[in-house]
Amino acid sequence: MSLLWPQSEAKIVADGPALHALIIGAGDYPHLPGGSGPLARDDLGLSQVTTPPVTAKKIAEWFTGSYKNPACPLGSVEVLLSPAQKVGQKKIDRASMTNIEKSFDKWDKRCGSSKENVAVFYFCGHGLNKVAQFLLPDDFGDPALPDEWENCIDFDGMRLGMRACKAQTQVYFVDACRETMFGALTHVGVQGKRLKSAHISDKVATSAAYFATTQGNQAFGPPGEVTYFGQALLKCLNGAGTAISNGKWLVDTYKLSEALGKVMEHLGKLSGEFLIADPQPGGLKAVLHESQEPCVITYVTADKTATIELSSGTDVRMRPADQDTPLVEEVPPGMWQLKVTSPNGEFAPFQEPAFLSPPYFDRSVSLP
Repeated sequence: MSLLWPQSEAKIVADGPALHALIIGAGDYPHLPGGSGPLARDDLGLSQVTTPPVTAKKIAEWFTGSYKNPACPLGSVEVLLSPAQKVGQKKIDRASMTNIEKSFDKWDKRCGSSKENVAVFYFCGHGLNKVAQFLLPDDFGDPALPDEWENCIDFDGMRLGMRACKAQTQVYFVDACRETMFGALTHVGVQGKRLKSAHISDKVATSAAYFATTQGNQAFGPPGEVTYFGQALLKCLNGAGTAISNGKWLVDTYKLSEALGKVMEHLGKLSGEFLIADPQPGGLKAVLHESQEPCVITYVTADKTATIELSSGTDVRMRPADQDTPLVEEVPPGMWQLKVTSPNGEFAPFQEPAFLSPPYFDRSVSLP
């Protein structure tokens, strides 16, 4: 089973605006080193990866538990995970090529029921770039197939083909590497499956794609945990990617683009990894989510002997002296006071009012 929400196909609302999500996390690859099946003739230097099923599950749970958009309520969440596992009480099918094709067809039909629908596609797993961005299902490299690239998705072709879908807001998240593997250079005539085709006359108002990394680079994540891109995306959706409009804190396709870049940069500072997202908010601005808890991620540095204090009324965040770490907090937007004091009052304290707005506040203070 791949339909996580609602409980059954019969309960999917198809007669009004709705968000339909297809979420894929492929981490268990039977035909790559360490897998359970016959090895691929050429593994391209790829192996097992532990972050995708964890990350995709968290993304799916966010949509079923936190997503809010009165103008476009949740319509369905389709999920595939490798290894197969339960999400809540539902056992989720593997992210094989066959299962992805079946789930994609169902997702495409749901999205195509209304031009006011929002189509969301999220993939986390192995990816590579060779003439196009390829996404690899869990059975990539099956040596039983004459074409070892048969189980491969041409993401660029798929996204282009989705222009034929009625849904005028389409949002894609590619949480995968985009480098050209050295081994892939020796393969000729490489093609992936587009899953859908379009005509030159087909148009879509918003086709936004958010990549975990820039072309030619790898994507990263702590082993067995949520990827850095997944962490950044969840932070943005939960409040760091918001902008206020008519008294509501909204995540839209352009604000999400700005926020993802800054939050990924922030996570790079904390992790020491080279993290640089590639958000491409193409087309018209579209609202994705209404946040109930907008937030600003703060990163304040000062000499380790100093005390850093960020306060707003009775809400006080502090990094005590003698800690060689920044003050990293997620705080509500608004007016805050930044204060940095030296030990024993050696220097006059630094004080500065700061209006904090999502996504990020970065400040470095040096006392005399």
